[in-house]
Amino acid sequence: MPFAPFTWKTCMWGRAPRAIITNQCLAMKNGVENIFPNTRHWWCIWHIMKKLPEKLNGYNTYEKIRLCMHKTVYDSLTIKQFEDAWDAFIKKYELQSNTWLQGLYLERKRWVPAYLKICFGRGCHPHKEARV
Repeated sequence: MPFAPFTWKTCMWGRAPRAIITNQCLAMKNGVENIFPNTRHWWCIWHIMKKLPEKLNGYNTYEKIRLCMHKTVYDSLTIKQFEDAWDAFIKKYELQSNTWLQGLYLERKRWVPAYLKICFGRGCHPHKEARV
């Protein structure tokens, strides 16, 4: 008996998801954009924050940087608050040349809660770790 391949669209009666949350995988980003061009693609903030030690631990003030980034990301209730806090965070710790943080900032609409709350409905939190 031949195997019938199933895809998301087959299983969902030809409809693409309205939103999808993944890690920062470039291949996944490209795939979502090509296969589901009208789907909102967000990044899981838990995966991003999990990378802080790997990406920022080389700084002497790492613990202060980590705490400030958490505060900047999680305590900013509006886009303006986030933008102002991010700018102050980057300047305070002289992180202007950190390419990882530059990349995160360029993609901030994919993972920063202040941006996502505009799109997400009640009870859905793309910034909380999924439990399996």
